[in-house]
Amino acid sequence: MAAVLRKANEDADLYRGMFENAIWGIFQTTADGHYLAANPALAAIYGYASRDAMLNALTDIGRQLYVDPRRRDDFVRMMRDDGSVSAFESQVYRLDGEVIWISESGREVRNAAGEFLYFEGTVEDITVRKTAERELQEAKELAEAASRAKSAFLANMSHELRTPLNAILGFSEILRDELLGPLGDARYSEYAGDILDSGRHLLAVINDILDLTKIEAGHLTLDAQPVDVLAMLAVCERYFGGAVEAAGIRLVIEGPPEEVTITADPTRLKQILLNLISNSVKFTSVGSVKVEAGFAGMSEFVFSVTDTGIGMSEEHMAKALLPFLQVDTSLARRYEGTGLGLTLTKSLVEMHGGTLAIESRLGEGTRVRVHLPV
Repeated sequence: MAAVLRKANEDADLYRGMFENAIWGIFQTTADGHYLAANPALAAIYGYASRDAMLNALTDIGRQLYVDPRRRDDFVRMMRDDGSVSAFESQVYRLDGEVIWISESGREVRNAAGEFLYFEGTVEDITVRKTAERELQEAKELAEAASRAKSAFLANMSHELRTPLNAILGFSEILRDELLGPLGDARYSEYAGDILDSGRHLLAVINDILDLTKIEAGHLTLDAQPVDVLAMLAVCERYFGGAVEAAGIRLVIEGPPEEVTITADPTRLKQILLNLISNSVKFTSVGSVKVEAGFAGMSEFVFSVTDTGIGMSEEHMAKALLPFLQVDTSLARRYEGTGLGLTLTKSLVEMHGGTLAIESRLGEGTRVRVHLPV
């Protein structure tokens, strides 16, 4: 009997020590909001010098403690309905008037007959976490507002540029072709051609920016319809014929052995392929650019563009898909471009429900695959 009593006393001391030294606040309360018991950690959370000072001061928990007294009613109702509640977050007043955030977990305690005795539970001060969450949310909202402002600016700027640019393109084409009569000096026609080429390049850049801002805003829609793959590849071959000849490289296009039709937006699919081929031609000085198209199993159609150009490292591949970035800042001096091509292409592919994958080795070339659902 003495051994049993000794064991009971040891257990009581153990639990008393856990109660007194816990880092979380521990409480027992009545249903109407009076504290029956609490540990020193709870008093410290609420700013009291001792447990007894807190128990004497807080006689109506809902009215005195909670910033919104209805939170206490909600806490009690949830324990009544479910028997327990976990991670119930509220704002409460400390003794000094400071408002803090707490997380409460509690349960009903009943006797063997099922009669209610009291509520018991734990309290954790989560002010630091809630402050960090608020600051993170504010930073997120600021970033989103900045992104919207940037997109609006780019869209407005692009529209403003297109109007005078169209006039420049039209008049430079008239001058180059001498539609209204000879210019006199042959150099005038040559200079007009340079203006036309530069204007077309600038217009392409502006269109890319507009497309990207439309995608970010969710305003770009696809016009899905049957697309003849072989005809699309023939368009690409004709488009780059002069460029590859001038660059001294070969353009090899291998389509499916027979006529194939897939469902896609023809304008955007052509834009995808032209962007990929253009990138490969731009970064390839020796060798070839190879375009392949065909089915991968029964569910996918794959376009692949492979070049023997400068290639990319793993770090460069990650940067290549970010807008307005060149894979290497030194490349900006050697190869013109805004860094939008791959970003825009990837977005257009994903709008089709597909994926874009890049394989590359520095100095050995790059392969880009576009997987589209059939």
